[in-house]
Amino acid sequence: MQKQNNKALWLIACLLIGLLIAGCGAAPAAPPQQIVIGENTDLGGYDPGTTMSPFLRTLIFNSLVELDADFKLVPALAERWTMSPDGKTWTFTLRQGVKFHDGSPLTATVVKQNLERLRQGSGKVWLMDVASVEASSEYIVKVLMNKPSFTFASDLAVPFLSIVGTSGVDAAGKVVKAIGTGPYSLESWQKDQEFVLKRNSSYWGGSAKNEKLVFKVIRDPDSRAMALEAGTVDLISLRQSLTAATRLGGNPKLKMEKRLGQTSEIMFLNVSSPALQDIKVRQAIGHSLNIAKLVPSLLGANAEAGKTFFSPAYGDYVMKSDTALPYDPDRAKQLLAGRPLRLRLAFGAKNAEDSLLAGAIQGELKAVGVTAVLEPLEDAALMDALKKKNYDLIMLGQSFIPHDEPSSHYRRGYYHPTSTFDVYRTPELTVLVDQLFATAEPAERLRLHHRIQETIAGAMPVIVLFHRNNIVAMKQQVMGYKVSVGTWQLYRGLTEAHVKP
Repeated sequence: MQKQNNKALWLIACLLIGLLIAGCGAAPAAPPQQIVIGENTDLGGYDPGTTMSPFLRTLIFNSLVELDADFKLVPALAERWTMSPDGKTWTFTLRQGVKFHDGSPLTATVVKQNLERLRQGSGKVWLMDVASVEASSEYIVKVLMNKPSFTFASDLAVPFLSIVGTSGVDAAGKVVKAIGTGPYSLESWQKDQEFVLKRNSSYWGGSAKNEKLVFKVIRDPDSRAMALEAGTVDLISLRQSLTAATRLGGNPKLKMEKRLGQTSEIMFLNVSSPALQDIKVRQAIGHSLNIAKLVPSLLGANAEAGKTFFSPAYGDYVMKSDTALPYDPDRAKQLLAGRPLRLRLAFGAKNAEDSLLAGAIQGELKAVGVTAVLEPLEDAALMDALKKKNYDLIMLGQSFIPHDEPSSHYRRGYYHPTSTFDVYRTPELTVLVDQLFATAEPAERLRLHHRIQETIAGAMPVIVLFHRNNIVAMKQQVMGYKVSVGTWQLYRGLTEAHVKP
């Protein structure tokens, strides 16, 4: 009888243990640690040099050198580099042990293939002075230049020149997979809806805190802000929607991180337009705009009124005197001398702050006798208008300054015969820009920067409206996010951020 009881107890114990094990096996898996971001652009594509959103490239890919959150040039895939005294030979020593997302190694041969592909295609404007690229050894890349290039290391920091793994490029040289070396790899993509990045546990820079980054595509700025307020996303960038910052900042469930960025919002004046060929008319427009009052009244402390040619983030590169003309409507009327003017003012239809500013500028111009017809345009149409000079006034973000040295803004951007956009150029200005690119001595380079800015500002082809603060709004539970100075690096702060349980 005792044996039977013992046997029964043993069976009951086994049954209980079995149920316990089964119960443990059935427990739901812990959700992945992730941050959900409301983003205004789709991923766009796989190619960091063309189609991929510029704000996502630095999460998936690396360049040879990069900018850190403080806008300082730092080693990335190249752990060090040297320039020959004449500026015509650059040697990069690659970081060893770096793996692409597909497990293949980073080598000098792969970097050479990337630079050669880029200089024949999307990277041509940044690599225009490259004569040839050599893989001197497994981890040494040598770049020979046609002419001195004293900012080449900075040029390589732009995310457009990211290095793509061999398996991500087809036989025709097209990037068909997002195979990078960055802290995250692409897990899934539903066009215009959502894309998900997963942590690269083998990242050479140390594993990111979050297992996943989930980007929800919400193009309308008000809808993005409402998604954050409703709690359906954890974090949003306020680029192109600074107007929402005040409201979100007053929400106790949210917090804001802000830092002066490297970009500015500008307004080009079409010097080819019959109405604006006379510099007195352009000066009249400058005197009619009370930028120092308009910007804080419309955007509060979320932007700095434009005074200098570049953002103060560029430090010594920025000329010391203000470019903004003093607000003087009476002087504006004198310069116009009673001439009736009707000007078309183009701006981004989805840019909330530009929409506000455009209306205010229209009112300021009306006060001095100038009629401004507002033309809100989609992004592609806005850039087409700039390229074809189909505008009188056009508002947009100052570009071609993606790294720490702003010389590319003059030559590759707007003010040189080789520029992408023909905004303003003269023989004198061309000589100055060419001198800058041929000069190595730092003090002389600064002098030329200031002289170029003074020459451009004196001709009034551009008015700097405001210097942008990089602002990110997030739930109180999001910890460790650091806002960068560089706009392109904005989302790199997500590698250190995490959501507090």
